[in-house]
Amino acid sequence: MRLEAHGHPLHTRALSVVLTARADRKLDVHGTVLDLRKRGFVPVAGDLQGAGIIHDMRLAGMIDPGSATLETLAAEQRSVAFEPSAVTAGESCRDPIDRIAALAGTRLDDGWARRLAGAIGGPRGCSHLLTLGHLLGSSAAWALARERALHGARPARPAGQRVFQRAVVIDGHETAPARVLLAAQTSDLHFVPVGTLVRPMDRFAEQLEVRLVAEVEFPHLTVGRLEAAERRRGAADLEGAAWRDRSAAIAWLIGHRLGAGVTAELLARLGGAPDDRPLLDTVLMLAPTLVQCAAAMSEAWPLAFRADPSVVAMGGLTDSCYMWRRDGALDRARVAEGNRSPRRP
Repeated sequence: MRLEAHGHPLHTRALSVVLTARADRKLDVHGTVLDLRKRGFVPVAGDLQGAGIIHDMRLAGMIDPGSATLETLAAEQRSVAFEPSAVTAGESCRDPIDRIAALAGTRLDDGWARRLAGAIGGPRGCSHLLTLGHLLGSSAAWALARERALHGARPARPAGQRVFQRAVVIDGHETAPARVLLAAQTSDLHFVPVGTLVRPMDRFAEQLEVRLVAEVEFPHLTVGRLEAAERRRGAADLEGAAWRDRSAAIAWLIGHRLGAGVTAELLARLGGAPDDRPLLDTVLMLAPTLVQCAAAMSEAWPLAFRADPSVVAMGGLTDSCYMWRRDGALDRARVAEGNRSPRRP
């Protein structure tokens, strides 16, 4: 499936999850989310948030593959939306970062998403780390299952050798006023357990790709055109593996909103089919990316706030994250100015 994207580039979100072998036969897991805004600037919290790298956040942990248990987990936020300032009363996106350590000892099973949300969801933490955490948990569980299917239980590997790598990259383009095209590509790469000095392709075990294109209409975030396909190929069919159309599996999304409630419905419809997990994980990344694209559709916002006395200016949904939690510094400042939280789409 060849993706044909057009329109003005708005934003790219890239997420990755990598599993690496350890000397003790356990696995290191690393996750990254990067947000690259490509145009415009947003007046918010007494400052201007411009184009460039908006978010650069990491998760790192250790997995026991035998029990599928995440034994440790820590976070790092290299680039965040809000550093400590007078407007935030010294608060920062990094303040609740240590809460994620409470997930140490958690199994990577069907309850992972619920436990993750309980630890850092909504006003308790960072929405971007939450999104990355969801992807890390589902990707690691998927990788462990495929590793067993491809190579048996806990094959021997040199310490530091990659076991699995997943990348999800979504590009947003403004194709017309109030219309965004999202082009998503997911690539899973599984590695053969081999020695330390081999030819590059001797490391290749399997690749699974998902490609998807969606058109979304603002302001209601309604899905218009939606197409998806996937391809799995191994060493034997590297050249001849065909793409499989998966549009029918998600066609019900056409006419629906990528807003509140869509995650639960996606999980209900696709979560029970293990083979659909890569497609599901790709679609789940659309709504968070769309939020980031909206910030780049901001040509009118600087003009609107040029004469506005508000210091807070643009704001997030109440309780959408720690910084916009009810009765937090930014929420109190917004209330003091007589402004209300934006409505949930």
